[in-house]
Amino acid sequence: MAKTLKSKTGWLYHPVTVFLSIQVLWILLMIVWIRWYLEKHAQLREMAAKLRAQVEVEGPGWLPLVEGGILLALILAGATIIFIYWNKQHHLNAMQRAFVANVTHELKSPVASIQLALETIMLRDLPAEKHREFMGMMLDDTERLTLLIDRILGAARIERRHGRYTLEPASMRHFVEAVLEQDRHLFEKDGHKVVFERGGDARVEMDREAMRMVLANLIENAARYSPRGSTIRLRLQRDLRSCRLDVIDMGQGIPRKDLRNVFKMFWRGHTQSSRPRGSGLGLYIVRNIVRAHGGSVWASSTGLGRGSTFSIKLPRLRKYWGMAARKSPRPQTESRI
Repeated sequence: MAKTLKSKTGWLYHPVTVFLSIQVLWILLMIVWIRWYLEKHAQLREMAAKLRAQVEVEGPGWLPLVEGGILLALILAGATIIFIYWNKQHHLNAMQRAFVANVTHELKSPVASIQLALETIMLRDLPAEKHREFMGMMLDDTERLTLLIDRILGAARIERRHGRYTLEPASMRHFVEAVLEQDRHLFEKDGHKVVFERGGDARVEMDREAMRMVLANLIENAARYSPRGSTIRLRLQRDLRSCRLDVIDMGQGIPRKDLRNVFKMFWRGHTQSSRPRGSGLGLYIVRNIVRAHGGSVWASSTGLGRGSTFSIKLPRLRKYWGMAARKSPRPQTESRI
């Protein structure tokens, strides 16, 4: 009964209700103030007429009203700013609560899987093939835990502005090939096929570990929102001063209204069938790392059910500017991982 009563009256204490009430009150105060001011001026005129004062009574002076209106407008602006910041903080707190719940689930799942595998190995005399299978499962789970912990630590470093990167020249094509080869088992675990469309190569300055996290996060995000067994395409292009890498999936797509939100901290999309896994940190880390490299990142989608494309653009090394105009790119080939 108490909870029902609280839920019925809770809207009275909601900050939106309080904010709107403040606006109504200050408007009423303004109306009452002006009315009182005009009434007092009329009374003074009547008194002067009765006393037949020789002093000419001037019309109502509007300067005090203007000054008071400006002060009230400043108060209104301050209240509005406070409300806007509160609303942002409230939204961030809600996302943080969801993040804690999601991370708890993400941490417990592989730990429970590892525990079950270890108990099975200890309690049963398994053949060597089964033993290797369980060991492989545990390695996959530890890799998943490591990736999640790296994301949390990476987001913490970004928030503290301690993200220092060791930049060195690298071939973008060779870098992508190395990442695909190294993390093949992670990208293929749900039957997805990763196809690398090699365009013109480009040399850029990058922190290899940081950019490996960027590429892994983008591919994993594409796999998370795509049907099992679907194809994820990586397309490398270059122009005179930059190179561009597109990660193209065949998933559920992104509504236009959410395209700007996907890179925010703790933001997570929703699948059509179930609640997606993930921490809500992957794309946030991608955006900050790419920006720290002097590049840009964006998402595009033609609508729900039509897939998504995440693109990153990095500046080429200055001494290689214009080489795309002098050398024709090699024929495009495909590398299926």
